[in-house]
Amino acid sequence: MLKLFNTLSKATEEIRTLDEGTVRMYTCGPTVYRYAHIGNLRTYMMADWIRRILELQDLEVVHIKNITDVGHMRQELVETGGDKMILAALAEGKTINQIAQFYADSFHEDEKRVNILPAHVYPWATDHIPEMISIVEKLVTNGYAYEVKGNIYFDVAKFKDYGKLSRNFGGDLLEGVRVEADPLKKDPRDFTLWKSAEEGRDVKWDSPWGEGFPGWHIECSAMAHKYLGETFDIHTGGVDNVFPHHEDEIAQSEAAFGSQHVTYWVHGQHLLADGAKMSKSAGNVFLLQDLVDRGFDPLAFRYLCGTVRYRHRMNFTFTSLKGAEKALTTLRRKSDEWREHSITRSDVSSDCLDWKAKFWDKVNNDLGIPEAIAVLWDMTRSSLPCAEKLELLKDFDRILGVDLTQFNSGQSISHDIGSSIEKRAGMRIDKRYSDADAIRMEIISAGFQVQDS
Repeated sequence: MLKLFNTLSKATEEIRTLDEGTVRMYTCGPTVYRYAHIGNLRTYMMADWIRRILELQDLEVVHIKNITDVGHMRQELVETGGDKMILAALAEGKTINQIAQFYADSFHEDEKRVNILPAHVYPWATDHIPEMISIVEKLVTNGYAYEVKGNIYFDVAKFKDYGKLSRNFGGDLLEGVRVEADPLKKDPRDFTLWKSAEEGRDVKWDSPWGEGFPGWHIECSAMAHKYLGETFDIHTGGVDNVFPHHEDEIAQSEAAFGSQHVTYWVHGQHLLADGAKMSKSAGNVFLLQDLVDRGFDPLAFRYLCGTVRYRHRMNFTFTSLKGAEKALTTLRRKSDEWREHSITRSDVSSDCLDWKAKFWDKVNNDLGIPEAIAVLWDMTRSSLPCAEKLELLKDFDRILGVDLTQFNSGQSISHDIGSSIEKRAGMRIDKRYSDADAIRMEIISAGFQVQDS
């Protein structure tokens, strides 16, 4: 059975479901007033690998992934556009709801391109305002929240377990963590459950405390409760969600319902670009489309993510992506070769079962995808019959999700390979045959055949 590192317990634990045969799982989804970048997608792939492993062990996974839409944008962000894309869309007369739908559609397309299984429900935050208000009312009634001028704040001092996820406790929290500056709070640690609408705000809702809008953290509590219940099995997200978002989600959910919110918390580490944190100012924020525009297969990025442990920082470079695409192409070429030389067998050898057991042992060990990929490569070099290698490749790919058996002679040629072909043609014209032969070997090693007329 799958074992995962639980951020809550700080230990690697075997997954034991609350309901026999069913795993209830929630993933913090995208904020849809911008494109998801490749760091976001890495975190969603982590959740996808968890789900695939569980489902292939005969568990039914109920997977919820929320959509944080424009209802949570501050008015000044709406008015200024927040970024050039939003500003341009508003200038074209598009509504903020249309903008949100545009970015949500883009996110779903990106998920599809990297073979992320679609969640069973993608609840939108603005469709669940009544559920959020209901939880806030419950917190006020239970004495865990207070009102000031139409704003509702969670009283952190009342929740004794605050900090159990992030280990941000008491004075350490006050001194070491940046908190929202708000003179209306009793305590700087308190966080907003419901915010009174400022004058001129367009996106707002009626509530028992007047017109306003929900705080960021309450949405996940409301949607998780609606679709998964008071307590569920697995909650995934990026490491940057641990505090304050997930810490606050635990506090408000457990204070409202009096039961443990989540059994296993799983967080993926940051993706760096050329050794630096991705940021607009640094100009190193990459989207999946940026990779495609450079001629890369989106699944080469998925393969690359699989070569680094999810709890380790991953340093993305185009050199490493090129290497991942080369490896992926080689594996696909091998699958084609094995298919051509396969002899159908009704039995499965003990060696084949051993390879399968090795692979599963790795993926079950805290999502050991890199180690599982190493097993895969070892298997390709083994003495197994071609038919068994091909079947193992198909079986492993049900988890890896990188289309290992999709290679064919008509496969698309990347920009880099196309450039190499053109360069080699020029060298042959110039009679630089040794240089041309060197490039020929590079093209062949990438999984392509070279035939000269």
